[in-house]
Amino acid sequence: MVFDLDGVLTDSTPCHRAAFEEVLRPLGISDFEYSHYAGQRTADVVAAEFRRCGVPLDDEAVRVAAERKTMLARANLVAMNPVAEGCRDLLEQLAGTYRLALASSGSYGTVHAFLGVNDLENLFESVLTGEDVTRAKPDPEIYRKSFAALGLAGESCVVVEDAVAGIEAARRAGAAAAIGVTGTCPAAALKDAGAAGVVSRLSEIAPMIAAL
Repeated sequence: MVFDLDGVLTDSTPCHRAAFEEVLRPLGISDFEYSHYAGQRTADVVAAEFRRCGVPLDDEAVRVAAERKTMLARANLVAMNPVAEGCRDLLEQLAGTYRLALASSGSYGTVHAFLGVNDLENLFESVLTGEDVTRAKPDPEIYRKSFAALGLAGESCVVVEDAVAGIEAARRAGAAAAIGVTGTCPAAALKDAGAAGVVSRLSEIAPMIAAL
């Protein structure tokens, strides 16, 4: 099984949204919609917003804005530690039966800070971040690499995602199924993207996997 992080194992959407808004507001961008970009890498989101709003697309400006957003979001996440309810219980339960991997678009520092604070790293055989791939979700690269790290074919793996881009990436990578978690994106959008099922709480995942 392969899990996304943000919006799945951690209720991080408010932290990321607030960080993006703080960085983009001084540039005249006041209508940022995080749900449009859920699952994408920070620099790609910043560049897309620059293009959308007519901000000069300078590589250095994008880099600076992306780094500041990452710093702000990481500070918020460490301070608040918004781990999803039932996260450890679910992972420990599944680790007894399945091999687990984590595939996040987040930065290495943010992902490993979360795992360290919650003592979860030992439950995953593979941890990949946005820094481990050249193409972000919805490209299937991170899921193909996760399946390979587990030594499993895609059709043997189930992916758990909260974003349309992640569901699409899992499907394109050949996953047996993708389960959507609501919160970042509505259930209808996740189903339209190809989710085999949608849950609102982590406790609903184990029964759904058994029924697939």
